[in-house]
Amino acid sequence: MYYASLIFIHVLAAGVAVGGLAFCALILLPALESPPDEAIEKSARYKILSLLAPTVFACLLALIVTGMTYLSDAYTEQVNLKSGYYNLFGAKMLVVVGAFFLSLYQTFSLRGKILNLDLRPENREGLPAVLNKMASVGRLILGLITVAMFLGVWLARF
Repeated sequence: MYYASLIFIHVLAAGVAVGGLAFCALILLPALESPPDEAIEKSARYKILSLLAPTVFACLLALIVTGMTYLSDAYTEQVNLKSGYYNLFGAKMLVVVGAFFLSLYQTFSLRGKILNLDLRPENREGLPAVLNKMASVGRLILGLITVAMFLGVWLARF
């Protein structure tokens, strides 16, 4: 039951991260290009990107914690694995680390530049560029998480 709960949380976090990113980055954000006369900090694009970054970061943290917990608890059961398992696992970990650090950058560096515009009005001029960069980083994170998910499915075959 414990392993089933870990796997459920792991898959749920992956689904939320990939589903949320895919919907926002590929469907919603292109449809919400704000008109030039609208204040950018009141746009839906601004609000979505400021909420999506911490959500994806939290999902990545949940993925890493549940994955490492499952790996450490079930390590003794993972004997006699097929050759190539650890090579594939290492590739998956590199992809996950890349996605984690990009999400960390997006959540704490880029998102910090768009928050509290009333306290830091000098950041208002660079707001469109930061939002575009956040959208680009979000698409890159989406690609990395998707690759990690496919590698995880492939690992499950071992």
